[in-house]
Amino acid sequence: MKKALLFLCTLVVACFLPVKAQKVWSLEECISYALENNLLIKRQELSVEYNQNNYKQSYFNTLPNLNGRLSHGYNSGQYIYQGDLFENNAWSGSGSVSSSLTLFNGLQTLNDIRQKKYLFLQSQSDLKKRENDVSIDIATAYLQVLFSKELVDVAKSKLDVTSLQTERTRKMLAVGNVAQGELLQIKAQEANDKTSLINAKNNLDIAFLNLTQLLDLDSTGSFDVVVPQNIEVELLSPLESIQDIYEKAHATMPEIKSAEFALKSSERQLSIARGQISPRIDLNGGIASEYKKDENDPTARPYSDQLLKDNVSKYVSVGLNVPIFNQLQIKNSISNAKLNVKDFRLQLDIAQMALYKEVQQAHADASAAREKYYSSVEAVNYNEEAFKYTSQKLEVGLVNSVDYNVAQNNLISAKSSMLQAKYEYIFKLKILDLYMDKPIVL
Repeated sequence: MKKALLFLCTLVVACFLPVKAQKVWSLEECISYALENNLLIKRQELSVEYNQNNYKQSYFNTLPNLNGRLSHGYNSGQYIYQGDLFENNAWSGSGSVSSSLTLFNGLQTLNDIRQKKYLFLQSQSDLKKRENDVSIDIATAYLQVLFSKELVDVAKSKLDVTSLQTERTRKMLAVGNVAQGELLQIKAQEANDKTSLINAKNNLDIAFLNLTQLLDLDSTGSFDVVVPQNIEVELLSPLESIQDIYEKAHATMPEIKSAEFALKSSERQLSIARGQISPRIDLNGGIASEYKKDENDPTARPYSDQLLKDNVSKYVSVGLNVPIFNQLQIKNSISNAKLNVKDFRLQLDIAQMALYKEVQQAHADASAAREKYYSSVEAVNYNEEAFKYTSQKLEVGLVNSVDYNVAQNNLISAKSSMLQAKYEYIFKLKILDLYMDKPIVL
């Protein structure tokens, strides 16, 4: 009795405990979360920071350097002078501060700044490309979840209709209006519909798993997605032309920007290589001093006087370095830089050509998906009319359960095809939105 009371109290307390709300994610939230937490994106962000540091350093390279040096040592030994042996124990040291500034080096420093800038911009474009790829992957998985959800609803509806028909047939059998075989046929269809529902639910679980894995979430236990109120697509609105889409894509797609910045960077590298031919002019200056104190010499001046007054020296110089012969390294460096410029120019042409082909393919896919969806909508309408007509004939005994099941299966197949066509068309439209620099939203 005590155990029963304890169980009842626990149950009552549990009913009043707060229940953890299930997180429902919209497509925009999924994409935003992925962009913030995706590990590949984080790696690309590190590359952006690395190139940004190099870009900043290229500016600092225009400043003069400044270096200091201090030394302090002790020397111990013996020496012979005029036949006598003497001890030589002395302290010595030195200190210096020096600086140098490059006045001219064939504009290599200036071109290095420009090159580092283009490398930094290229890494930013590569980051945007990575973000676009992740966004498309998330949108694909998200739409697959919505598609699987609708298939589960279709399977449930079909099972409900079949269950009602089973109950109706059982009643008709009880009064002798149908044969036993009719009931067996409809019960077999009900069993098949239950299996279809289980398969649809399993596919939905897999779709959830794929999406959560892309988001790097631990589990799917408390995960669900927002089902938009109206996700229907407009069939009458025409698609933009291929040329219009390509022009917008060419101006905004990060892969084109990346190829353009890579080409500009290679051109700056060629300028740097050519700058090696030029003489180099440096301005140098510094101040130095030293001291020495022999332990056997009581007249030696103090360290501070020697280091700061007596032995101080200053210098300023201008150096000219003229390259005359460097084993043809400069010549080959220029030649290789020219080859790199040609290669990156070809890479830009390849990227532009690939983009145009991608836009062509995306436009063709969207057009085909649009026609497929339009056709599938018509097929559903006709099959609904056919199923309604068959259901009416079944009620008056003009058709049997086999004909009814065929009509029902045709309707469900048409609905499944229509859902697949709808989400395929939506996905193709999102691809076109990406090329036109539009956000991926539902």
